[in-house]
Amino acid sequence: MGDPTVSPQVLSPPAREAERTPLMPLRFEERLAVPFIQKSLSEETRESYRRGIQEFFRHAGWPHPTQVTPEHVLRYRDRLVRDGRRPATVAQKLSVVRSFFSYLQAAGAVTLNPASAKLVPPPPVPEPQAGRALTPKEVRHLLAGPDKTKPEGARDYAMLLVMLRLSLRLSEVCSLRRSSITATQGRWVLKCKVKGGREEVWPLPGDVKEAIDDYLRIDFKRRRSLHSDGPEAPIFQPHSNYRTLVFDKALSPRHVQRIVARWGRFSGVGKVTPHDLRRTVVTELLNRGHSYREVQMVTKHRDPKTVMRYDRARDNLENNPVINFNYDTKT
Repeated sequence: MGDPTVSPQVLSPPAREAERTPLMPLRFEERLAVPFIQKSLSEETRESYRRGIQEFFRHAGWPHPTQVTPEHVLRYRDRLVRDGRRPATVAQKLSVVRSFFSYLQAAGAVTLNPASAKLVPPPPVPEPQAGRALTPKEVRHLLAGPDKTKPEGARDYAMLLVMLRLSLRLSEVCSLRRSSITATQGRWVLKCKVKGGREEVWPLPGDVKEAIDDYLRIDFKRRRSLHSDGPEAPIFQPHSNYRTLVFDKALSPRHVQRIVARWGRFSGVGKVTPHDLRRTVVTELLNRGHSYREVQMVTKHRDPKTVMRYDRARDNLENNPVINFNYDTKT
């Protein structure tokens, strides 16, 4: 029996299609993946699924899903590796294909998942994570860069502070609206959708809210003239957009990346990315003795174990307790 929650139109029976077009081989059509793609609540995840599935089937020659074999997936994996894709990128692309066929398997549309990790192992992802975590001194230098008396500088300062205090992902920062900030149980909180489409809540520290309020106050006239000051107006908006001349919208992920990189160069901190700021929060909290579970409450990872990947201190041999551990101490 297939999963009753899966759309019955996920695939047409191969035999029936063969009857209609006896001389035509079965081919993949994007409509076959629509139910799988649409099951995600996140628009970003849907687009990632769509691109990943399309890329795989293009490489495989557009076979019908019932005709895909582990050899198709192996060749796809090996091509990605030859093209110089990072192991984490290859693993992510394979996971999309694997999830799609797992969905079809649950629907009873295919009997085998040709992308199963047991059949097509992903390349090992190096333990050390790319990127960096800023030191507290570097964080102070970074935050000292923007001129908070001007709208653009006040925006950049507030945005940097949000990322450095709440550990928001790039997409989460871009999605923030004025209505994201609310009061509950006597405290200010920040609500937004995170990876996977679920809504999460952070307590909003007083200095972070003050920075956002200062920016909105300084930027009030511009927003009012653009009719972009309502509850659903994006908090962080572009102040220069010479390509489209549209300003009453949210900053794009690419724009946020450029802003973070700019202040990294200006402050002398060096190359910095939005994810480096997220990594900085995790690293600093762990260095201050917070548990993985407590840090997970900040990062909103589904599994606290994911936080371990950010724990650079684990590799610091000077702090390894085995150095001073022995059985000579009398109790």
